[in-house]
Amino acid sequence: MEHINIKGYATYDKLKTCIVGRTYSKEQFKNIKNQKVKDILFKILDETEEDYQNLCKILEIAGVETLRPDIIETDTSHRPANQPRDDMAVIGETLYVNNNRPEYKSILDNVPNKVIVEDCEQQKLVSTSFIHRLGNTLHWGTNKPGWRDSALVKKYSEQWTTEGFDVDIMENEGHGDCTWCIPKEGCIVTLFDIQNYKEKFPDWDICYIEDKYWDQMSPFRKVKQRNGGKWWVPGEEDSDEFSEYVETYLKDWVGYVEETVFEVNMLSIDTNTILVNNYNKQVFDFLEKHNIAPVIAPFRHRWFWDGGVHCVTQDLYREREYNSKRLTL
Repeated sequence: MEHINIKGYATYDKLKTCIVGRTYSKEQFKNIKNQKVKDILFKILDETEEDYQNLCKILEIAGVETLRPDIIETDTSHRPANQPRDDMAVIGETLYVNNNRPEYKSILDNVPNKVIVEDCEQQKLVSTSFIHRLGNTLHWGTNKPGWRDSALVKKYSEQWTTEGFDVDIMENEGHGDCTWCIPKEGCIVTLFDIQNYKEKFPDWDICYIEDKYWDQMSPFRKVKQRNGGKWWVPGEEDSDEFSEYVETYLKDWVGYVEETVFEVNMLSIDTNTILVNNYNKQVFDFLEKHNIAPVIAPFRHRWFWDGGVHCVTQDLYREREYNSKRLTL
């Protein structure tokens, strides 16, 4: 593999190179004794990879080079490399890696301009699941109370400021890419008013997604919370909690969420094309008004893995398309 060029200034610039995640190998679970549990888990793994392959085809048709993490037979108590968005960030022309996993080695070995983020409690904040890039402005959310005042946030905020970025340390907590999205300059799709849009984005068109369906997701969310995400921990495969989790997921929620609950976890190909997980009339009408074509890339088990099309990808190179303020680097 040749050197991989790195560039990223805005979430909607033309995407040219992208990582698409990868989940566990079925070999890692071949010793599960409960056949019912194994069948359900293998179904999830097979269909997840099918959806990854479909996503790769869509990206390749759009002229995007796709890279995949390696399959490493690691301890399944650790999350697979299925959501590279959480593990790294491209800021300007540098790749920052907060989770230097062995699955990424073949990719990262070919990235000359990279920074391995120091090991600390807040290191995962250096990812584009928390950072929204908008030309010369970075809108940086945090995850827990107090994290926005951490030494890590201060360090990179100061560094990126010296590089010419205007760094906005936001007060809201949680993954920003799950709550708001900038499909192109001038418009935002959001679940709720996570910040003062009128102040920070004057005259922008804001689409607030109706939340009337989210309360119906509560039984699924309660099961997931009670399970604690331990479905992959050795020794828990045959537990009642795991069985309840997957049975609830597969029987009650897959068809429902495909058709109704819409995520703002979207991936822009360019200013006129964006990938989404499913259909929503309100959002599709809004995108059409702004001359943005939504392309559906299904991810059937996104509620199991807790991530959408933006989470399972990581853009490495985006070409700048517009004439906003140039950065002095």
